[in-house]
Amino acid sequence: MSCPGCFFASVIRQETIFKYTMKMPTDKKPIPFILLDNSVLTYGVRVLVEGADISQFEKNPVMLYRHNDFDLPVGRWENIRKEGGQLLADAVFDYEDDDKDVQRLIGKVTRGFVKMASAGLVELQASDDSILQIAGQEGPTIVKCRLREASIVTIGANHNAFRLFDQDGKEIDLSKDAGLKLTDFIVEPKIKKMEKNYLELLNLADGATPDTQYEAISLLLSDKKAAEDRAVKAETDLLGLQTTISKAKTAESLTLVDAAVKDGRIDAAGKDTYLELFDANFEAAKKSLASITPRKSVASQIEMSNNGQTMELADIQKLTWDELDKGGKLLLLKDKAPEVYATKFQERYGHKPE
Repeated sequence: MSCPGCFFASVIRQETIFKYTMKMPTDKKPIPFILLDNSVLTYGVRVLVEGADISQFEKNPVMLYRHNDFDLPVGRWENIRKEGGQLLADAVFDYEDDDKDVQRLIGKVTRGFVKMASAGLVELQASDDSILQIAGQEGPTIVKCRLREASIVTIGANHNAFRLFDQDGKEIDLSKDAGLKLTDFIVEPKIKKMEKNYLELLNLADGATPDTQYEAISLLLSDKKAAEDRAVKAETDLLGLQTTISKAKTAESLTLVDAAVKDGRIDAAGKDTYLELFDANFEAAKKSLASITPRKSVASQIEMSNNGQTMELADIQKLTWDELDKGGKLLLLKDKAPEVYATKFQERYGHKPE
């Protein structure tokens, strides 16, 4: 019997996909059927298979004959699944039922004289959005529903291929000229509100044609692509600039550290340590290195005594070889500043000392 709590029900027919023989099978294997697909169905509507809730049906997968729930089931459905836009299930008949009508039906199915199944759908939610419609569809699109039962039917195009029930469980006959429409018995979903919202996002007026909507969406996608391209270019440019700055800082760091080693601010052994400091914090390392007072080289600090007077190396470098020899400063110069001694020697004799 029909469920009083169901607001309405719809039954959709589809031809089976099983192969049959002319004799009753002895193995009694399940027979696969198509219960529903996304094509246009009776009264010009179509059902989105992905929106069909089969969770409750899987708990009680009864198989009726022509949606007649006043009689006992003739079998059950197994391996209920959604594949490629189709709702499929395998029919398992109650071969042990000794009712002659049940056995007669099983024989008609297994011998291929009855080849169609039909899904009983309830709690339908529909949309008249033209985006969801396909060729040949005159009615709304059922975007959500619940599979209540699935039946074996003789002719899918008859009235039982599409049944409606009101809230009290009374069948509604749309084939009669009662001025009724399917949408009179369908819960209004939120999809219309969604449609209005996205029209507002596209800055389009209500009733905008699909072509206008398509153009607006294409423009948005084009703008999005252009923005993404600009972002990629900006990121590439920034990366290039960062690489250039990094290379410049690395070169400057090496120059500053080499200069510090040369003027005696740091030892050569500490060169790598300062380079690491520059990598970690360039400005801090630069300030730290600049704050160190350069040491005078050993040669520049030489003081030589001459009759109680001291002379800086700079003064000694101004003297000739003969003047240094007469002043008795050659040995001291050779000991304290060998490079300067060698230069003076070459000036005097034309070659470096051996």
